[in-house]
Amino acid sequence: MKKTIMIVMLSVLFLVGCGYKFISFSGESDNWKGEYATNIEGSSENGTYTFGYKNAPNNLTFKNLEILIDGVTRQKMEEYNRATIKIPTSCSGCLVTTEHSTIKVTIKWNNINEETFYLESGK
Repeated sequence: MKKTIMIVMLSVLFLVGCGYKFISFSGESDNWKGEYATNIEGSSENGTYTFGYKNAPNNLTFKNLEILIDGVTRQKMEEYNRATIKIPTSCSGCLVTTEHSTIKVTIKWNNINEETFYLESGK
């Protein structure tokens, strides 16, 4: 009897654990590097985009910083004075990201600069 209960409990734990997936993506352009790390469970996703300006000086200030992810503006600020930007994301009942996805990122800053790069999974 104890053996049967133990097998059932292990099976349940195994099945519950199979529903979780962690995926990370990375990419860079001339001036920016980016990462996306996400936890997926069924049709729910919770993640964070992290973007960093390479070789940032101590007195760094961006004017009109805009970050577009897959063509949608995710962050827009008139002034920002840090080299790293974090953008949390979450959805439930959505089409979740897969490890085969490619995420297009466009970053615009100081009214004259714009770079596009892609975040890809290390698989």
